[in-house]
Amino acid sequence: MINNKVAPSELIRRDFQHLKETEELYTTDEIADLLFVQSLEGRAHNGAGAFQKSFYVNTTIDDIVRALKLDPDDVKTRRQMLIDDIAVFVDDTIKGKPRKRLVNAKGEPFIGVPALRDIEVDAGDVLKGIYIGGLRDDPGPRAAAEKKYGITIGYGKCYPVNIEVMERMSLDGEILAHRENAGSIEAFKRAGLILAEENLRSIPADKVRYLYIRHKIGPGQSDDGAIVASGMVYNKDVALGIFLADAIDTLEKYVHVYRDQDDDLGYRIQKEYPDLGVTMDQVLEITYLAAVPEELDAQTPDSSLRYFLTIDRQVGQCALQSHFNFIEKKPYFPMFLSFNRSLSTDFYAYIRNKVAGLKNLQAVVTSDVVLKGLEAPVDNFLKRPAVIVKPGVSLKDAVAKMRSSGAEFLIIQDDCNSVQGVISMNDLLKLMMENGRRENNA
Repeated sequence: MINNKVAPSELIRRDFQHLKETEELYTTDEIADLLFVQSLEGRAHNGAGAFQKSFYVNTTIDDIVRALKLDPDDVKTRRQMLIDDIAVFVDDTIKGKPRKRLVNAKGEPFIGVPALRDIEVDAGDVLKGIYIGGLRDDPGPRAAAEKKYGITIGYGKCYPVNIEVMERMSLDGEILAHRENAGSIEAFKRAGLILAEENLRSIPADKVRYLYIRHKIGPGQSDDGAIVASGMVYNKDVALGIFLADAIDTLEKYVHVYRDQDDDLGYRIQKEYPDLGVTMDQVLEITYLAAVPEELDAQTPDSSLRYFLTIDRQVGQCALQSHFNFIEKKPYFPMFLSFNRSLSTDFYAYIRNKVAGLKNLQAVVTSDVVLKGLEAPVDNFLKRPAVIVKPGVSLKDAVAKMRSSGAEFLIIQDDCNSVQGVISMNDLLKLMMENGRRENNA
């Protein structure tokens, strides 16, 4: 059943501890905690983890922070500082003082991501990505992309909401987030549900929540898709800018100001950075490439900041690392993305074909090419990297052997060296996931 009240503090504390014990993020422990408190909001809404299928749809980040006995002002300030690191980088670049590293004044990498300390970037390209990333989440560009490309995209935005008015209007976070409310926005403002900036000071802080209100129903966009597609269309630095804009969009949900800071930063770049060199058509292009087709909504990954940074312990990397290895044509290990929605290799093939189709390139090989390939001797394929194991080897050890050798296939031989079967890396990972699910359900 649906419980419209806030999740009990004990459940919040239990779920928070569970996340801390079972997940490792590619960032500092302090920043990981700042992200976990936000993840608990969605978990409470969806009845996941310790919430045990009870749906606490009015639970907010503020409720979670208070249940964990943290200082709300401190948590908001530390999250804003992460946004400010990026904003200062933008400000320096606009003022003609570009930096080659994505680090703050203390030399700490943005969002605590270790790799950002070591790589060199073109600051102008990073700003292009922040601009595109900030605007592609805006309802205006999404509606324009819908019209231009003939697709359906759901969209909305966050507003400061008076929760007392929300209760009087028999609304809750679930209705606001999932019902189509485009025609009600002005009525919500007149009723005092959505608060104007000038009225915020007259409302007690504990009565205000920054809630997502859906304008239009439909599949959204894949943040994974935006990063990978922009890396293919432009380069890794533009893709990094997209990632940073997405990070701001996450962090701004619980800070002292109620604003779309990624959107604001994007429009500031457009206005004050003359070397931007990005048109609105290019923004709509990435918006289209990141849009999730209705028929693939359940299979397309859309990682939150937490999922981007969650280290898959089977492969020793997070989704963000995998995406950038793919963009830069470096070795990457197949892994499942966004809570097991899609295998990374399948997702990259999908984005590659979508980019190719948009650019009027040939996304699939012609029949002539296929026929020519069929003329190759079959033993050529035996030269592809493989690992040979005996039947008793565990899946974990098999994956470790394949990873260390860069093998694409696993060959299973019995004691007489007869081949019992051949498994590709993709199939092996799927078997591991199925095995894990069976164990969890046992």
